[in-house]
Amino acid sequence: MNLLSDTFPLRIINIASSELDQKWNYKDICSPFFRMYYIFEGEGSITHKGIKYILTPGKLFLIPSFTNSSYYCNESLSMVYVIFTNQLYNEMRIYNFHDRVFEVEAQPQDKGLIERLLFLNPKMELLDNDPQKYDNWHYLDKNRNSEPKKPFQEILESQGILLQLFSRFSISENDDLNIKNSAISKIFPAIQYINNNLEESLSVKKLAQEICLSPDYFSRLFLEVTKSRPIEFIQRKRIEKAQLLLVTTKHSLDKIAELSGLNNASYLSRLFKRYTGKSPGKYRLAGFV
Repeated sequence: MNLLSDTFPLRIINIASSELDQKWNYKDICSPFFRMYYIFEGEGSITHKGIKYILTPGKLFLIPSFTNSSYYCNESLSMVYVIFTNQLYNEMRIYNFHDRVFEVEAQPQDKGLIERLLFLNPKMELLDNDPQKYDNWHYLDKNRNSEPKKPFQEILESQGILLQLFSRFSISENDDLNIKNSAISKIFPAIQYINNNLEESLSVKKLAQEICLSPDYFSRLFLEVTKSRPIEFIQRKRIEKAQLLLVTTKHSLDKIAELSGLNNASYLSRLFKRYTGKSPGKYRLAGFV
């Protein structure tokens, strides 16, 4: 039976206060989960697409799922990390269309909110900060088994705090991919349809019909908004779904291929290697690196 909390838009996988040093030096990390950092002391950095984001005290950082980034700490870094899933906006996941790390100044009350969130969610730390040693099954099973024992009021409060912190990263009205942009408004129903129907046969003609546009105009608009052609975008989303299934389920490759809308395990493996540089088997063994 599903937990009521399964219907919440954000779901915490890990949260803890962490003291890091020079060992926090990892390259090309791509997680299927969202990560949020609140920095207390020290300094580190996140590099994404050649842009370096300096982790300094009093700031909040958000790394959307499937954002390939590298991490570095020169001497010491004290922070709280929150690893969570995001099902906001009917799975449209607007933050994934901004291929970057989000950085904001924390508000005065955020330190207290973070400390309260830690108090409400004890013993949810990573066993090891090394991404090569992440054990998704351990965390997901632990999360699933511990939630029924928590008072529902605490689960609800945690959800409210996390949503409040998440809201700090609202998309700017000047952003090229702002939700109010007319092009995005036209294309988002098709993006939502793709995300919700990856296991189906999807074509440019079918997607254009869904939003009452001609295939040619739809393709041009889609490229403008997502910087990808529709078929390429669909393939990438199918591989992202396969990545998530590989680290959160024990399904066979054939089953994952079916659920991801790919023909078979062989085609899944070829496409997976093209997009991630790893075979599905190696990706599953490595966690989400």
